[in-house]
Amino acid sequence: MRFCLQPGCGGKVVHGYCQLHTRQKEQQRGSSNARGYTWSWGKRARLFLQQYPLCGMRPGNVAPVMSRCQVDGVRTPATVVDHVVPHRRDPVLFHDVGNWQALCVSCHARKSQTER
Repeated sequence: MRFCLQPGCGGKVVHGYCQLHTRQKEQQRGSSNARGYTWSWGKRARLFLQQYPLCGMRPGNVAPVMSRCQVDGVRTPATVVDHVVPHRRDPVLFHDVGNWQALCVSCHARKSQTER
């Protein structure tokens, strides 16, 4: 057990934040819909994955960012459309297809961990 990541909190956790601070972080972050992940985003993401079905694929044959599958030469089906540069709610960056890449869940999780 360790302490909650919130400075000054004495709560004990296995990892991350205690329940109180987890809820606060989620409220600050906003819903997925509020962050731009709407029905129309889902439709565009599905079309993107049809065009780029394997982990590490990007428009224009640009090299992927942090796709272990691509590096290892493994042909893994992609299930996530990742923003190469985190958009941080910037609508231009969010909708820029050149900033998208297809990743599998494992590669996306690994990449997301480094962006925190």
